[in-house]
Amino acid sequence: MSNAQQPTSGNRVRRGRRTRFGAGLSVAAAGALLLAGCGGSSGDSGSDDSETVTVFAAASLNKAGDELASKYKEDHPETDIKWNYAGSSKLVQQIDQGASADMFISADQQNMDKALALDAFKDSQDTSVIATNTLQLVTAPGNPGDIHSIQDASGKPVAVCAPEVPCGTLAQQALDAASVELDDASQEANVSAVSTKISQGEVDAGFVYSTDALNMKKNSEDVEAIDLKGIEKNKYPAAITDSGSKNDGAKDFYKWLESDDAKKILKKYGFGSGQ
Repeated sequence: MSNAQQPTSGNRVRRGRRTRFGAGLSVAAAGALLLAGCGGSSGDSGSDDSETVTVFAAASLNKAGDELASKYKEDHPETDIKWNYAGSSKLVQQIDQGASADMFISADQQNMDKALALDAFKDSQDTSVIATNTLQLVTAPGNPGDIHSIQDASGKPVAVCAPEVPCGTLAQQALDAASVELDDASQEANVSAVSTKISQGEVDAGFVYSTDALNMKKNSEDVEAIDLKGIEKNKYPAAITDSGSKNDGAKDFYKWLESDDAKKILKKYGFGSGQ
């Protein structure tokens, strides 16, 4: 009697890769299994056909992003959303240097325009504004610097984003509008770093988004959020890269970000509506 191994239900054919079989399996049987796998027969043969969508997103989206990914996966179990958070300008630099991304979500239009000028977006120029946000001056817990206006920040230890990052650009606009200069401000790479300095009391205040202030208050931090004049709400445009345009999951997630489910989640975290 032949000692050939018999195929089991665990043998599947993954996209673009052949399953390895025991050395004793006949050529005919192996061919039959491969044909059956490619034919997408009933059962669980398609359960391994997962795809990953890599999204480069502004750091201010890091709290909402995880919930967006979880909600999307409920209806799209075959798709995994992988986030890469950083300052918008840093993300543009990473993409320019060849980092693999299916989608880019910037915290302002300026950095999106820089991204669209890259080879990675040569054939993909469509954008969609998925949310808006507002910059605020937020005090450390307990307001140790007794700061109640942007003028009060002068001469106090304050954290700001780097000028090339959207939150840094807006902070400078607000300071210019109020004719206020900061003395030896702590300059950070992104808004998440500024938020951390505020929460840990390393500075008396910092310029962060209203979404960050909301998150601090949810964490029972006794902070004061001060509205700023002379600035507009910043928009969050999203765009798919050329490589992402070949990823069905990326194209679907891009559209889904305009859905009511996505808008509810973004609103929960303090973002304003996009389109």
